[in-house]
Amino acid sequence: MVLSYVKRFLRLYAGLFLCAVSILLAIQGGVGVTPWDVFHMGIQNITGISYGTVNILVGLCILTTSIVLGEPIGFGTLCNTLSVGYMVDFLKWLNWVPAAPNVIAGCGMMVLSLFVLAMGSFLYIGAGMGCGPRDSMMTAFSKRLTKVPVGLIRGTIETVVLMIGFFLGGPVGIGTVIGMFGIGPAIQIVFNLFHFNVRTIRHESVLDTVRRLSGKTAAVAAEPAE
Repeated sequence: MVLSYVKRFLRLYAGLFLCAVSILLAIQGGVGVTPWDVFHMGIQNITGISYGTVNILVGLCILTTSIVLGEPIGFGTLCNTLSVGYMVDFLKWLNWVPAAPNVIAGCGMMVLSLFVLAMGSFLYIGAGMGCGPRDSMMTAFSKRLTKVPVGLIRGTIETVVLMIGFFLGGPVGIGTVIGMFGIGPAIQIVFNLFHFNVRTIRHESVLDTVRRLSGKTAAVAAEPAE
């Protein structure tokens, strides 16, 4: 039991680490922020609230939506919220990803970041410990829109927040366009490559995990996808 959870937490953090690497690649590419950050900075533009506060408030709103749609809040959800930002700061401090020397290289780094993000999502979602706020919403919608490809759902969400952020005054660049049109296909390609279907993953809530580790509930959750 304990060994199984050790493996799942290792998979979870491997995925979150790749998500942090993806964010750093996009930042260092220097060709524009992602759709969600356009949205965050657009809200910041009209309210004067700090970026960090906006990010947290948006995350809480998304989590509320996911809970209403029946998605569990697990350790993966909490770890995503609390860990990825610090991972990005640490990687920036290490300074091991250089800034792109030109626009072409920056666009290449942006494309690479999308596939690294897709791989990170595959790993940490597959751990079955709960999705991060944005992936939790994507998963919730995918379970209800069963005939719609996951990549299309993700791409639609990204497009909507980008448009709202743009009209609120958020910064848009060529990297933003790449992210908007590229995240859906990147997710779909990686998930298909590993025969991964988010609809089959049964996520544990924090309470479920605590009960199972304490031996109060039988471990009935499916093993995470390989």
